[in-house]
Amino acid sequence: MKSKFCYLSGRYVETDKAMISALDRGFLFGEGLFETWRTYRGLPFALREHVQRMARSAKSLKIPFDAGADWKGRTIELARRNRMTDYGGAIRLTITAGSGEVTLIPTALKKPTQLMLFRPLEPGLAEAREGGVGVHLMDFGSGVSESFRNLKTLNYLPAVRGKVEARKRGCFESLYRLKDGTVLEGTTSNFFVVKDGKLHTTPVDDGILPGVTRALVLKVASRVAPVIERRLHVDDLLEADELFLTSSTIEVVPIIRIDKRKAGGGTAGELTRELQQRYRKYAARRLGVKVEELGE
Repeated sequence: MKSKFCYLSGRYVETDKAMISALDRGFLFGEGLFETWRTYRGLPFALREHVQRMARSAKSLKIPFDAGADWKGRTIELARRNRMTDYGGAIRLTITAGSGEVTLIPTALKKPTQLMLFRPLEPGLAEAREGGVGVHLMDFGSGVSESFRNLKTLNYLPAVRGKVEARKRGCFESLYRLKDGTVLEGTTSNFFVVKDGKLHTTPVDDGILPGVTRALVLKVASRVAPVIERRLHVDDLLEADELFLTSSTIEVVPIIRIDKRKAGGGTAGELTRELQQRYRKYAARRLGVKVEELGE
Protein backbone atom coordinates (compact mmCIF):
# COMPACT_ATOMS: atom_id res chain seq x y z
CA MET A 1 0.00 0.00 0.00
CA LYS A 2 1.44 3.34 -1.07
CA SER A 3 1.41 6.47 1.07
CA LYS A 4 -0.63 8.99 -0.91
CA PHE A 5 -0.15 12.00 1.35
CA CYS A 6 2.73 13.40 3.37
CA TYR A 7 3.29 16.37 5.66
CA LEU A 8 5.95 18.73 4.33
CA SER A 9 6.98 21.81 6.32
CA GLY A 10 3.51 22.85 7.40
CA ARG A 11 1.37 21.44 4.59
CA TYR A 12 -0.29 18.13 3.76
CA VAL A 13 0.51 17.37 0.14
CA GLU A 14 0.29 14.46 -2.26
CA THR A 15 3.48 12.45 -1.82
CA ASP A 16 4.14 12.21 -5.56
CA LYS A 17 3.97 16.00 -5.84
CA ALA A 18 6.01 16.88 -2.74
CA MET A 19 9.20 18.79 -3.57
CA ILE A 20 12.31 19.57 -1.51
CA SER A 21 14.92 22.13 -2.56
CA ALA A 22 17.95 20.93 -4.53
CA LEU A 23 19.96 22.95 -2.02
CA ASP A 24 18.61 21.12 1.01
CA ARG A 25 21.51 20.23 3.29
CA GLY A 26 19.96 16.89 4.20
CA PHE A 27 20.15 15.87 0.55
CA LEU A 28 23.57 17.45 -0.10
CA PHE A 29 25.43 16.58 3.11
CA GLY A 30 23.24 14.26 5.15
CA GLU A 31 22.73 17.06 7.68
CA GLY A 32 19.52 15.79 9.15
CA LEU A 33 17.80 13.34 11.47
CA PHE A 34 14.81 11.06 11.52
CA GLU A 35 12.53 9.23 13.92
CA THR A 36 10.07 6.42 13.26
CA TRP A 37 7.17 5.71 15.56
CA ARG A 38 4.47 3.04 15.45
CA THR A 39 0.78 3.71 14.97
CA TYR A 40 -2.01 1.40 16.06
CA ARG A 41 -5.19 2.10 14.11
CA GLY A 42 -3.92 5.59 13.41
CA LEU A 43 -2.91 6.38 17.02
CA PRO A 44 0.79 7.10 17.69
CA PHE A 45 2.50 5.02 20.37
CA ALA A 46 5.44 6.22 22.51
CA LEU A 47 5.32 9.51 20.64
CA ARG A 48 6.65 11.48 23.61
CA GLU A 49 9.82 9.39 23.80
CA HIS A 50 10.47 9.67 20.07
CA VAL A 51 9.95 13.43 20.02
CA GLN A 52 12.20 13.87 23.05
CA ARG A 53 14.94 11.84 21.38
CA MET A 54 14.58 13.92 18.23
CA ALA A 55 14.85 17.10 20.30
CA ARG A 56 18.08 15.89 21.96
CA SER A 57 19.55 14.88 18.61
CA ALA A 58 18.51 18.12 16.92
CA LYS A 59 20.19 20.09 19.69
CA SER A 60 23.42 18.15 19.03
CA LEU A 61 23.32 19.10 15.35
CA LYS A 62 22.04 22.64 16.06
CA ILE A 63 18.91 22.09 13.97
CA PRO A 64 15.87 23.97 15.30
CA PHE A 65 13.10 21.58 16.34
CA ASP A 66 9.83 22.32 18.11
CA ALA A 67 9.16 19.38 20.40
CA GLY A 68 5.94 21.05 21.55
CA ALA A 69 4.32 21.08 18.12
CA ASP A 70 1.19 18.99 17.55
CA TRP A 71 2.97 15.83 16.39
CA LYS A 72 0.10 13.69 17.65
CA GLY A 73 -2.47 15.63 15.67
CA ARG A 74 -0.29 15.52 12.56
CA THR A 75 0.16 11.77 12.94
CA ILE A 76 -3.57 11.15 13.28
CA GLU A 77 -4.37 13.44 10.35
CA LEU A 78 -1.76 11.79 8.14
CA ALA A 79 -3.14 8.34 8.99
CA ARG A 80 -6.65 9.59 8.19
CA ARG A 81 -5.62 11.04 4.84
CA ASN A 82 -3.91 7.78 3.94
CA ARG A 83 -6.94 5.75 5.04
CA MET A 84 -4.92 3.82 7.61
CA THR A 85 -6.96 4.43 10.75
CA ASP A 86 -8.04 0.77 10.85
CA TYR A 87 -4.54 -0.66 10.40
CA GLY A 88 -1.09 -0.63 11.93
CA GLY A 89 1.52 1.61 10.39
CA ALA A 90 4.55 3.77 10.99
CA ILE A 91 5.34 7.45 10.75
CA ARG A 92 8.80 8.59 9.71
CA LEU A 93 9.63 12.17 10.65
CA THR A 94 12.68 13.58 8.87
CA ILE A 95 14.13 16.98 9.66
CA THR A 96 17.06 18.65 7.90
CA ALA A 97 18.98 21.86 8.39
CA GLY A 98 17.10 23.36 5.44
CA SER A 99 18.49 24.84 2.25
CA GLY A 100 21.53 27.08 1.85
CA GLU A 101 24.74 27.53 -0.07
CA VAL A 102 26.65 24.49 -1.34
CA THR A 103 29.39 24.70 1.24
CA LEU A 104 30.35 22.58 4.22
CA ILE A 105 30.19 25.62 6.48
CA PRO A 106 26.51 26.47 6.92
CA THR A 107 25.61 29.99 5.88
CA ALA A 108 22.42 31.81 6.77
CA LEU A 109 19.81 29.09 6.35
CA LYS A 110 16.13 29.21 5.76
CA LYS A 111 13.88 27.27 8.11
CA PRO A 112 14.50 23.53 8.60
CA THR A 113 12.75 21.04 6.34
CA GLN A 114 10.21 18.79 8.09
CA LEU A 115 8.82 15.74 6.31
CA MET A 116 6.38 13.19 7.74
CA LEU A 117 5.70 10.03 5.74
CA PHE A 118 3.17 7.35 6.61
CA ARG A 119 3.89 3.77 5.62
CA PRO A 120 2.22 0.43 6.25
CA LEU A 121 4.06 -2.18 8.28
CA GLU A 122 6.25 -4.77 6.63
CA PRO A 123 4.29 -7.80 5.48
CA GLY A 124 4.76 -10.92 7.59
CA LEU A 125 5.41 -9.21 10.92
CA ALA A 126 2.80 -11.28 12.74
CA GLU A 127 4.42 -14.44 11.41
CA ALA A 128 7.87 -13.17 12.42
CA ARG A 129 6.73 -12.50 15.98
CA GLU A 130 5.14 -15.94 16.18
CA GLY A 131 7.73 -18.13 14.47
CA GLY A 132 10.96 -16.18 14.90
CA VAL A 133 13.54 -14.97 12.40
CA GLY A 134 17.12 -15.36 11.30
CA VAL A 135 19.79 -12.67 11.70
CA HIS A 136 23.09 -12.11 9.91
CA LEU A 137 26.25 -11.03 11.72
CA MET A 138 27.72 -8.23 9.62
CA ASP A 139 31.30 -7.05 10.05
CA PHE A 140 31.14 -3.41 11.04
CA GLY A 141 33.94 -0.86 10.89
CA SER A 142 33.74 2.71 12.07
CA GLY A 143 30.83 3.21 9.63
CA VAL A 144 29.71 6.47 11.15
CA SER A 145 31.71 8.91 13.23
CA GLU A 146 31.79 7.80 16.87
CA SER A 147 30.26 11.13 17.93
CA PHE A 148 27.14 10.43 15.84
CA ARG A 149 26.67 6.69 16.36
CA ASN A 150 23.90 7.15 18.90
CA LEU A 151 21.96 9.60 16.70
CA LYS A 152 19.51 8.66 13.93
CA THR A 153 21.16 10.78 11.29
CA LEU A 154 20.50 10.61 7.54
CA ASN A 155 23.90 8.91 7.10
CA TYR A 156 22.29 5.48 7.00
CA LEU A 157 24.44 3.58 4.51
CA PRO A 158 25.58 0.90 7.02
CA ALA A 159 21.94 0.09 7.73
CA VAL A 160 21.07 -0.06 4.03
CA ARG A 161 23.99 -2.41 3.44
CA GLY A 162 23.01 -4.49 6.45
CA LYS A 163 19.43 -4.95 5.29
CA VAL A 164 20.59 -5.93 1.80
CA GLU A 165 23.10 -8.44 3.18
CA ALA A 166 20.47 -9.92 5.48
CA ARG A 167 18.00 -10.31 2.63
CA LYS A 168 20.61 -12.08 0.50
CA ARG A 169 20.99 -14.69 3.25
CA GLY A 170 17.31 -15.17 3.89
CA CYS A 171 17.54 -13.27 7.18
CA PHE A 172 15.27 -10.66 8.71
CA GLU A 173 17.96 -8.38 10.13
CA SER A 174 21.72 -7.83 10.35
CA LEU A 175 23.54 -7.28 13.64
CA TYR A 176 26.70 -5.15 13.67
CA ARG A 177 29.77 -7.17 14.72
CA LEU A 178 33.07 -5.48 15.56
CA LYS A 179 36.51 -7.00 14.92
CA ASP A 180 36.84 -8.18 18.52
CA GLY A 181 33.55 -10.11 18.30
CA THR A 182 31.44 -7.52 20.10
CA VAL A 183 27.88 -7.38 18.77
CA LEU A 184 26.38 -3.92 19.07
CA GLU A 185 22.84 -3.73 17.67
CA GLY A 186 20.77 -4.34 14.57
CA THR A 187 20.53 -2.07 11.55
CA THR A 188 17.12 -0.86 12.72
CA SER A 189 16.75 -2.67 16.03
CA ASN A 190 18.25 -3.51 19.39
CA PHE A 191 18.68 -7.10 20.56
CA PHE A 192 18.46 -8.99 23.83
CA VAL A 193 19.96 -12.26 25.08
CA VAL A 194 18.38 -14.49 27.72
CA LYS A 195 20.73 -16.74 29.71
CA ASP A 196 19.87 -18.63 32.90
CA GLY A 197 16.73 -16.56 33.41
CA LYS A 198 18.56 -13.24 33.12
CA LEU A 199 18.10 -10.64 30.41
CA HIS A 200 21.23 -9.13 28.84
CA THR A 201 21.54 -6.22 26.43
CA THR A 202 24.25 -3.91 25.14
CA PRO A 203 24.63 -0.71 27.21
CA VAL A 204 23.90 2.61 25.52
CA ASP A 205 27.38 3.78 26.57
CA ASP A 206 28.83 1.40 23.97
CA GLY A 207 27.60 3.76 21.28
CA ILE A 208 24.38 2.05 20.29
CA LEU A 209 21.19 3.91 19.47
CA PRO A 210 19.15 4.36 22.66
CA GLY A 211 16.12 2.56 21.27
CA VAL A 212 12.73 3.72 22.50
CA THR A 213 11.33 0.18 22.38
CA ARG A 214 14.50 -1.13 24.02
CA ALA A 215 13.85 1.18 26.98
CA LEU A 216 10.18 0.17 27.19
CA VAL A 217 11.07 -3.53 27.11
CA LEU A 218 13.59 -2.98 29.89
CA LYS A 219 10.83 -1.30 31.86
CA VAL A 220 8.33 -4.16 31.52
CA ALA A 221 11.04 -6.83 31.83
CA SER A 222 12.32 -5.53 35.18
CA ARG A 223 9.26 -7.04 36.85
CA VAL A 224 9.85 -10.57 35.58
CA ALA A 225 13.61 -11.06 35.19
CA PRO A 226 16.94 -9.58 36.33
CA VAL A 227 18.29 -7.18 33.70
CA ILE A 228 22.01 -6.81 32.97
CA GLU A 229 23.44 -4.23 30.60
CA ARG A 230 26.86 -5.33 29.41
CA ARG A 231 28.98 -5.74 26.29
CA LEU A 232 27.88 -8.84 24.37
CA HIS A 233 30.00 -11.00 22.07
CA VAL A 234 29.23 -13.54 19.38
CA ASP A 235 29.60 -16.43 21.85
CA ASP A 236 26.95 -14.86 24.09
CA LEU A 237 24.49 -15.02 21.21
CA LEU A 238 25.40 -18.54 20.16
CA GLU A 239 25.15 -19.85 23.74
CA ALA A 240 21.95 -17.96 24.64
CA ASP A 241 18.82 -19.71 25.86
CA GLU A 242 16.70 -17.15 24.03
CA LEU A 243 17.28 -14.09 21.83
CA PHE A 244 15.01 -11.42 20.44
CA LEU A 245 14.95 -8.13 18.55
CA THR A 246 13.10 -4.96 19.49
CA SER A 247 12.07 -1.86 17.59
CA SER A 248 9.06 0.41 17.35
CA THR A 249 7.57 -1.22 14.27
CA ILE A 250 8.31 -4.88 15.01
CA GLU A 251 7.78 -4.82 18.81
CA VAL A 252 9.44 -8.04 20.14
CA VAL A 253 10.59 -10.60 17.55
CA PRO A 254 12.33 -13.90 18.52
CA ILE A 255 15.68 -14.79 16.93
CA ILE A 256 15.88 -18.49 16.11
CA ARG A 257 18.84 -18.53 13.70
CA ILE A 258 22.19 -16.73 13.38
CA ASP A 259 23.32 -17.04 9.79
CA LYS A 260 23.31 -20.84 9.26
CA ARG A 261 23.35 -21.80 12.94
CA LYS A 262 20.33 -22.49 15.10
CA ALA A 263 19.98 -20.03 17.98
CA GLY A 264 18.03 -20.08 21.22
CA GLY A 265 16.99 -23.66 20.71
CA GLY A 266 15.46 -22.78 17.36
CA THR A 267 12.17 -21.57 18.86
CA ALA A 268 10.82 -18.59 20.75
CA GLY A 269 11.47 -18.99 24.48
CA GLU A 270 9.13 -18.56 27.43
CA LEU A 271 10.53 -15.21 28.56
CA THR A 272 10.37 -13.85 25.01
CA ARG A 273 6.72 -14.88 24.79
CA GLU A 274 5.93 -13.27 28.13
CA LEU A 275 7.61 -10.01 27.09
CA GLN A 276 5.69 -9.98 23.82
CA GLN A 277 2.45 -10.14 25.79
CA ARG A 278 3.53 -7.64 28.42
CA TYR A 279 4.68 -5.16 25.78
CA ARG A 280 1.34 -5.35 23.98
CA LYS A 281 -0.56 -4.89 27.24
CA TYR A 282 1.61 -1.90 28.09
CA ALA A 283 0.97 -0.35 24.65
CA ALA A 284 -2.77 -0.90 25.02
CA ARG A 285 -2.84 0.74 28.46
CA ARG A 286 -1.00 3.81 27.22
CA LEU A 287 -3.32 4.14 24.23
CA GLY A 288 -6.40 3.55 26.36
CA VAL A 289 -7.64 0.56 24.36
CA LYS A 290 -7.98 -3.17 24.80
CA VAL A 291 -5.15 -5.41 23.60
CA GLU A 292 -7.37 -6.96 20.94
CA GLU A 293 -8.12 -3.47 19.63
CA LEU A 294 -4.47 -2.83 18.75
CA GLY A 295 -4.79 -4.86 15.58
CA GLU A 296 -1.68 -5.65 13.57
